[in-house]
Amino acid sequence: MSRYFISTADHVEVMDEEGVEIPSRDALRCLLRKTLTAILHDEGGQTGADQFTAKAFDEDGKLVMRARASFFVVDQ
Repeated sequence: MSRYFISTADHVEVMDEEGVEIPSRDALRCLLRKTLTAILHDEGGQTGADQFTAKAFDEDGKLVMRARASFFVVDQ
């Protein structure tokens, strides 16, 4: 298993200091998806941000995967 460190951002970037061991790239992709879903659920309405990102770095600090979610609400 490889250890990855996840950085998330809505209007502020936060870097994971501990990291997490992930068995595969598919599992890492799933983790980024779940992370973005949780941010949208927990913080989306509070911050007013409409762009959310999650990035995965390996133990050497190399960016290995990134994900982005965005949404727009239009009042008509």
